Amino acid sequence: MNVAVTLVRAHILVGVAGMLLFVLQGQYMGQTLLVPELPDGERLMYRSAHLYLMLACALNIVAGCYLPAVLGKLRLLASLLLLVAPLMLIYSFFAESTSPELQRPVTVFAMYFIFAATLSLLAAGVWERWRAKPEPNQN
Repeated sequence: MNVAVTLVRAHILVGVAGMLLFVLQGQYMGQTLLVPELPDGERLMYRSAHLYLMLACALNIVAGCYLPAVLGKLRLLASLLLLVAPLMLIYSFFAESTSPELQRPVTVFAMYFIFAATLSLLAAGVWERWRAKPEPNQN
């Protein structure tokens, strides 16, 4: 099995499992943590961490659906960054949302990973289109 097929499966698995966790996390927030009743600052911390997880998982599903069969180094880098981001955000939800500090270093790095993955995919796409551009006729 080639690397691209393995990564496609990993993206779909991480994305779908993460979306299921997103739903459970929402129930946990409403039923156990009573997030709607928390003060604004605490509620914001939980809700933003919750939505960041959804973003990372949705991007993994998209990557799993549209990742090409041949991966270059930039796409491989993007793929790995996208696979790690949801794990970081799950950790962040439980570890950083309860902190009285507004600093959330794990969340910040996860968002940087998503940003870097996006730029890597953009660069890979631009590079491929540029290389595939036919030479003008010299007639």
